Amino acid sequence: MMDACKRKCMVFAVSALLTILLQLIGLLQLSNVVRLGLPIHPVVPVLAVVLPAVTFFLALVPVVACKRSFAERRFVYPAVVAGEIVFTAHVLARLCGRIVRAHGTTCYEARWQHWFDHKSCKIGKIERALQCCGFSTPSDRAFPFGENGESGLCVQEYGFADACAGKWVAETEMVAKSCMFVFFMVLFASFACLFRWIRTHRAKKQLSGLDAGSEDDDEPYADHTREPDESSKMMPAALTGPVEDGTLSSDDPPSYSVVAPPVNA
Repeated sequence: MMDACKRKCMVFAVSALLTILLQLIGLLQLSNVVRLGLPIHPVVPVLAVVLPAVTFFLALVPVVACKRSFAERRFVYPAVVAGEIVFTAHVLARLCGRIVRAHGTTCYEARWQHWFDHKSCKIGKIERALQCCGFSTPSDRAFPFGENGESGLCVQEYGFADACAGKWVAETEMVAKSCMFVFFMVLFASFACLFRWIRTHRAKKQLSGLDAGSEDDDEPYADHTREPDESSKMMPAALTGPVEDGTLSSDDPPSYSVVAPPVNA
């Protein structure tokens, strides 16, 4: 009993630490998406923060819930876990497709050009964060924006000699891969919870079947405690009389006592 309790405590501690670690990864990627303006929707890292906590809660439901209430809702729990698996797999597929489409199109340059046309300071934040200047070259649409078409102000002010396009794409890939890692871990934990529930349910069914079989095996022995039927009560007393010296009195011939007649005086 003590070993089982220690094992449960250890599993709980490891699961809690892993959940916190995954949430920290999601928070870090959310910060990178917002700070660097990456072409990844902020909902993706938000889900990377929320889903580990949901999975940890679902893993604890069979442990902390009342056994009676959990037994009444035993089909709701695997349905919720299966729904989480489907949702996480859908988000993961969309994220992978987004990365593939980003390499095949000019979404990075289109986003940079949009900021440049609107003279957004977002370009300057990206340049300072990634220590780069411009998009494809240090003088390509760089911040600060020159009034007379000057394009070398970024290099002069910050001293960065690298372009931002390669670093920006690499940062996007790093954020996407980190979120994908979180989603893969959520999928693994969800499948583990579902398989654990199925194994527990099958073990309970087998145990109930063995109990029913043992009760059926005990039924023939219950006949010894039954009351004698009416036919046994109707048997003659000679056949059910007392036994003397190990033999029944009914096997011996009947004995007659001879009474002497009275003598007349």
